[in-house]
Amino acid sequence: MSRIGLTQVDQLPETIQDFMQRRGPLNVFRLLANAPDVFLGWARMVDDMLSSATFSARMRELITVRVAYLQTSRYELNQHVPLAHSAGLTAHQIDAIIDAGPRDAARFTAAEEAVLDLITELCTTRQLRAETFAAAHSVLGDQAITELLMIISCYYGLALVLNAVDLDIDDTIRLHV
Repeated sequence: MSRIGLTQVDQLPETIQDFMQRRGPLNVFRLLANAPDVFLGWARMVDDMLSSATFSARMRELITVRVAYLQTSRYELNQHVPLAHSAGLTAHQIDAIIDAGPRDAARFTAAEEAVLDLITELCTTRQLRAETFAAAHSVLGDQAITELLMIISCYYGLALVLNAVDLDIDDTIRLHV
């Protein structure tokens, strides 16, 4: 059971209710709405990440699932593995992303491989070797690698919050993207 109570959607400011109407009244949003002064800024960032044309839905979910796995975020995995399937990642690929299957058999693109390597190194060592950064940068460029790092930081930080409060997984509600 969550260590922090979840807000009641109908008692929240209209702007927060609007966000939840678009994205779903997920436990994560009901938790974060306990901090309404920062919730809307965070929600705008999430909206911008989900609607950005820099990455396809497939790549965005590949990023999110890998970060969620490396951060042991059951909540994020529960929400994003189905989205990864919907975005075109195969069961083989998802298994490889969460270290349950061989990556060489998953047939990732060069960009996907570079992104997975960067995420893995950054999330496990908190650093990036020059060669890892250069490999990702060569296929992504300045804008995309910057956005990649921002997506990683968002889901990495969110995983810390969710793990700290032991947030209950939503049984039936799914994120609307």
